[in-house]
Amino acid sequence: MVGYFLPIGMMFVGVSRFVREELGGGEFVVGLATTIFFVSAIPARPLAGRVMDRIGRRPFIWPPLLGMGLTTLLLPASSATWMVVVIRLVQGAMGSVLYTALAATATDLAPPERRGAAMARLSVMVYVGFAVGPSIGEYLFDHHHWLLFTVAGGMTVLAGLGALRLPETRPDQATTMDAVEHVPWSVMFRAVTRPGIAQFTVGFGYACLISFLTKYSRSIGLGSSGWLFLTFAVCTLLVRAVSGPLGDRVGYAAVALPGIIAIGLGLAGLALAPTGWVAYPSIAFVGIGFGGSFPALTAIAAQAAPDSARGAALGAFFSFNDAGNAIAGPLVGAVSQSAGFRWAYGMPALVTVLGVAVGVLLLRRPQLARGAGPLAGGPVPGVD
Repeated sequence: MVGYFLPIGMMFVGVSRFVREELGGGEFVVGLATTIFFVSAIPARPLAGRVMDRIGRRPFIWPPLLGMGLTTLLLPASSATWMVVVIRLVQGAMGSVLYTALAATATDLAPPERRGAAMARLSVMVYVGFAVGPSIGEYLFDHHHWLLFTVAGGMTVLAGLGALRLPETRPDQATTMDAVEHVPWSVMFRAVTRPGIAQFTVGFGYACLISFLTKYSRSIGLGSSGWLFLTFAVCTLLVRAVSGPLGDRVGYAAVALPGIIAIGLGLAGLALAPTGWVAYPSIAFVGIGFGGSFPALTAIAAQAAPDSARGAALGAFFSFNDAGNAIAGPLVGAVSQSAGFRWAYGMPALVTVLGVAVGVLLLRRPQLARGAGPLAGGPVPGVD
């Protein structure tokens, strides 16, 4: 799957620079084109999660990979920003169901007490791609924007062809379809609301980070953003290698809360950095926070659901992340364009205060901290 996440890392740079440099888009449009990817994911994830609990994970892995690759190859032919926005909207739906299927597969293969570690391992693969993708993207775009999109699209198509060999992992239960049907949508969302709200704030900060880092790096005199992306991804990667097993031992909320605090401190550092070198420890803090919070919050959501409805529960949880991603780009782009570019990181730093508050609530409720939500243990309210 690194063959998919590496191109995604390359596209962080490619889409923002293509819209700004080749199509002449302003900061609002750059933010919209980068984060519109997540708008279509909001309805797509929960619906896809429900269906994959019935028919399996494989149909939601290889087709989206092929679709993502082909549309990436088409993107540089766009002659207007609205074309990029439409392509990214379609890619968002495909990418969202793909990651939900991968997360469901990872938790299918892991025992309940090891799901934090399973999500951390999946996240490691994500950030191996993200660690080097932006640097490669900057290098390829400097030579020609077509080169970046051709390499990224070709790699994703190859990943899709390789995924044809993946086995099915959906739990083999005779009552799976009935069990999924008997878990109402309202109960499904209620079970993941608290970790979901915390993840909303994490996703909001993440979208701001990737949308504006290329311009931020140049505005503070660092030039290419590749080294900042690399610092962020390496810190995330190192922490995620240990955060999952740690959460399995001490409780997921005990790992998630310090992570959210670190994200807020790092984003504030980026917003207030008086000189260029301050950006490196600041973005390292953000990376450490992401590395700890995301696997832990995902594990809480996964534990809240029975095996037969885990895909739907994860889809509902990830929709909170997508909402944060979708709102962040255009909103913060508009604010920073009128109030000053440093607000691109000052505003998401303030939003993390909400995530910290929810993290404290999770920490005070051990049954939620370890994921023993209403779907995982005991009767489901309103369900016979």
